[in-house]
Amino acid sequence: MSSIKSNSMTGRPVLVGTVTLDFLHEGPLGRGQDPATVRWGGVANNAACALAARGARPALATVAYTGELGPAVGGHLAGNGVEWLRLPERAPLPVFHAELVEGSVADKRFLGERALGLITPALLDRSRDLFEDAGVLAAGTDAEEPGLAWLADTARARGVPFWLLSADPNEVAKLRPQGRGADLVALNLRELSLWAGRPLSARAELVAAARRLPAPGGRCLVTLGADGALLIPADGSEPVHQPAVSLAGEVITVGAGDVLFGCLLAGRLAGLDWAPALAEATVLTSRFLGAPEDAPHPYGVLADPARA
Repeated sequence: MSSIKSNSMTGRPVLVGTVTLDFLHEGPLGRGQDPATVRWGGVANNAACALAARGARPALATVAYTGELGPAVGGHLAGNGVEWLRLPERAPLPVFHAELVEGSVADKRFLGERALGLITPALLDRSRDLFEDAGVLAAGTDAEEPGLAWLADTARARGVPFWLLSADPNEVAKLRPQGRGADLVALNLRELSLWAGRPLSARAELVAAARRLPAPGGRCLVTLGADGALLIPADGSEPVHQPAVSLAGEVITVGAGDVLFGCLLAGRLAGLDWAPALAEATVLTSRFLGAPEDAPHPYGVLADPARA
């Protein structure tokens, strides 16, 4: 995949994926224990809402949702400043059911794969006009691989970036969809190790593996938990290390990578270079994680007060 101008992004970001209803709780699946949380979720949804909070005017392309909760999706996205691009297929709203241990997912069940399985190259071709003014295309690996390859090819043909976020350690084969590289690939160290096929304990091994993931001229963002994150260029230049921001108390970390991804993209769209964009995204993500669980508009903490 051809490289892009490193500091030039024009046009709105368009993300492709799904909105989900997240049911998160302590205790085993099927025997949910308090505290329990029910909220909107989904990789592309979280990233799009973060982008909108930062003033980036994103659009989210999903199938149309059936059932009683279907109409509520439009209100949720509109309330968070995200334009909804409805693809011409219909499916029930997916549910993400997860057991939490110390705020992180210990076990999970995803119900509603049909909403993502319907996003095929044929459907995207039928909806091509929805992507005409996209300045960047983005998705998560929860989408099907042929659709991700379509997005990569479309981005290359139009000379815009394609950003890809790892959504599940079980989906690392999709990080280069049908051999295509993304301009930014974001994942955690465990996912990178799974993709490489071996544990990556030494920094040199980690960096070498990460350089093989993106398109030529692209970058790989590897999150390292308490050690922060590394932004690694494919061209062999020096990685950028971003320290983590400490958080007080136990927090739910579900969606943190999605928000970091969205805030990093927002910073790049606003003209920031990579290092300051990542530093800003890290601080904003910690602000999101530290917000009260009962906040009516959780993405609102990401907004710039100067724009209020």
